[in-house]
Amino acid sequence: MQSSVSLLLRPHFCIFPAMSTLKPASLFFAILLLILSCDGLKVPKHIFETSERRKYERSFSGSDSAMANWKGSFSAAVANRLTIPEGTSFVVAADSAAMNAIGYSLELKKGDQLIIESNTNKPNAKIFVDLVAPGANIDDAESSLMTNNRFSAFIENTGLYKVVIQPEIEFSENYGLLFYTQPSLSFPVTGKGNRNVQSFWGASRDGGGRSHEGVDIFASRRTPVVAVADGFITRTGNQGLGGKQVWQRDALLGNSYYYAHLDSILTESGRNVKTGDTLGWVGNTGNAAGGPTHLHFGIYTTGGAVDPYPYIRIRPVPKQNSKTAIPASKHTKAGTNLRAGPGTQYEILTTTDTKTRVRILAVSGSWCHIRTHDGKEGFVLRDRLDP
Repeated sequence: MQSSVSLLLRPHFCIFPAMSTLKPASLFFAILLLILSCDGLKVPKHIFETSERRKYERSFSGSDSAMANWKGSFSAAVANRLTIPEGTSFVVAADSAAMNAIGYSLELKKGDQLIIESNTNKPNAKIFVDLVAPGANIDDAESSLMTNNRFSAFIENTGLYKVVIQPEIEFSENYGLLFYTQPSLSFPVTGKGNRNVQSFWGASRDGGGRSHEGVDIFASRRTPVVAVADGFITRTGNQGLGGKQVWQRDALLGNSYYYAHLDSILTESGRNVKTGDTLGWVGNTGNAAGGPTHLHFGIYTTGGAVDPYPYIRIRPVPKQNSKTAIPASKHTKAGTNLRAGPGTQYEILTTTDTKTRVRILAVSGSWCHIRTHDGKEGFVLRDRLDP
């Protein structure tokens, strides 16, 4: 029997006559091109797989029933209609028999940095995170693993995102989870913060002739203006509405950052800069002449200008509460409302007619995320639970 490798590389009717004369590196790429383009040759599925979940599923050597249950729990978490606000902390009830996956939707803004932290006594355990963008299919999600009890993702579009968290099979201890966001960029004016932003994206300008494509950050003259990210300076000058200005290209995302109305420019075109490097001083040049000193800060992507405030809005890091006890209760009282989120402001998904057997999946403060015996999920108040 021929090996799978020899079958994979067998050329059939698509042959490069000069292949034998190619150098090793060139030969490799020629073979790769052959694999990708020739009839009769197929690329093995998942040869370039990056999804941690799929890699785990293929390498799992346990029972088929265990994997089926694990996948079933994931599907249930994907399908639920639950929503949480950022800053929510949970204690998750890990059950090696139920293989609990939990899934929540979060409203996120373009420019946010989503951060999910776990608190577990098993730092080497695999905890999978699937983040699904608005309008995307779960099959298109790139499943990741928590690294050092942390997951982080830059949010590219504003909308409702689905997050599913699931430990590996046989993980069997309760663990903490914290969902929150941080700015993806550093604040551009030294010593200042959100309260100094006093003119926002979309504000009317020139009697309604144009809208404000950025934010204005007010500060004293000659307050340092600093780079919001690593990158390089593409242009400096003194012209137009912005007066003395600096343009920076982001080394990672490719966005352009615009710093305008400067009193002085302290950098030059072509210079590499690091986050926090001083680019100039706050001023009131250009069409800000005679007015209060401030920095106009703008962000331009390949699609045009975007609201920069979510990128720079400073927000506190919430505390993770991993000591909340999981109730021993197994039932809800008759007439209990199952809500779409941990609060009375959330939609009532269903109401139990009778005392109903449930499984507690997670706890956040006085709210418990539960699943009924027939697969319905929702949040209920702790005092609505019975033994």
